[in-house]
Amino acid sequence: MTPKEKAKELVKHFMKIGMIGFELKARQQKAKQCALICVDEILLSQVKYCEVGKWVEFEKYWNEVKQEINKL
Repeated sequence: MTPKEKAKELVKHFMKIGMIGFELKARQQKAKQCALICVDEILLSQVKYCEVGKWVEFEKYWNEVKQEINKL
C-alpha cells in the first residue's frame, strides 16, 4: 500500500469514530489529528523492534504517510 493510500485509509477509519454533531470540515480535521497521533505511536513503538536497515525503510514509509495525511 502506498503512503497516500495508507493516509487516506487511516483518516477514513477515524472519520467513522463518534464525532456526530461536528461539521464535516471539523470531523476531517479531528480525523487527521488522530491519524497523525497513530502514526507517531507506530514510529515510537517500532524503534526498539526494527533492525537498523529495516528501520530506515520503515521510518521513511511512515513519515511519507504523515506527509500525505497533512495534504488531505
